[in-house]
Amino acid sequence: MNEQELVHLHALLFELRLYLEREDIAPPDAFDDYDAQPVRPPHIHRPKEAHKRAMDLLLVEIRDRVRRSSRQTAPY
Repeated sequence: MNEQELVHLHALLFELRLYLEREDIAPPDAFDDYDAQPVRPPHIHRPKEAHKRAMDLLLVEIRDRVRRSSRQTAPY
């Protein structure tokens, strides 16, 4: 994956984070680990590895929130 694709994916994951917060699926402090690191999608000058680390932090919390949400809405 080239750097441009990676930054684009980071931006999409960030948008998903905002959606989860807006829909009250994730509490405001759910992404504290991501917020503690300095790389955001607009920081296109940052190294590729920094964007990968930031995405990993987003993905972990997104995964956990989706799992919790799925369990709460499961009909069985």
